[in-house]
Amino acid sequence: MNELYLIRHGEAEHLLKGMVGGWSDTSLTEKGRTQAALTGKRLHSLLQNKPINYYASDLSRASDTASIIGGIISSSPVIVQELRELNNGVAANKTKEQAEQLKLPMTDPILDWIPYPEAESWAMMHDRVARYMEQINKDSYETTVIVTHSNTIHAIIHWWLGFDTELISSVSFDIDPCSITLLNRVEWSGSTNIAKLNDTCHLECDCD
Repeated sequence: MNELYLIRHGEAEHLLKGMVGGWSDTSLTEKGRTQAALTGKRLHSLLQNKPINYYASDLSRASDTASIIGGIISSSPVIVQELRELNNGVAANKTKEQAEQLKLPMTDPILDWIPYPEAESWAMMHDRVARYMEQINKDSYETTVIVTHSNTIHAIIHWWLGFDTELISSVSFDIDPCSITLLNRVEWSGSTNIAKLNDTCHLECDCD
C-alpha cells in the first residue's frame, strides 16, 4: 500500500440530535448523503479509474457513506467492525447529558483512560485499528480507500507515521464530515507522508 485515502462519513443524525457518537449507530442526514455524493465525484476524479482496495466501518453512517461513494467510483466496500469509532460502551445511543452522568473519573496516562463502563481507551482503539491496518498493509493494489470515523482516522494517521505514545498523546487533527485525507509514500525515499489533510474543497466548490 503506497497510497491511502481516508474519508470521514457524512453528517449523521446524532450530530444534530445532541447524541454522542462512538458506537451509536445513526443514519446519515440528507445533507450527509449529499456530502457523500460530492465526495464520490471528487474521489472518482482523484483515482482516475485506478484499481483500489476499498474498506469501511460497519456503523451505518460510514457504511452508507461508503455505499454512496462506491456507486460513483464503481467499487463495493468491504465492511468491517475493526474500523469503528472509539467504543463508548454504555454511553452509546445516549444524549450528551446522559453520557456525562455515566462518565468515569479521568485517569493517567490519558491514553489508558476508559471514559465509560464497557468502553475502550484511546490506546485500545489505536491498537485495534493498527492491527487491522497491518493486516491490509500488503493489499494487492497500491491504492486503498477507507471510509470511517474521526478518531479512527486519527489512529490510522498515527499508525502511518509511526508515532510513539508521546506523539499520539499530543498530536491531533481536524477531521470534518466527508473530508478527504491522503497518505502516501515519498517516491524517492519511501518515507511516509501526509499529502492531503481534511480537504473539504469538493463540498464547497467545483474543484475538478
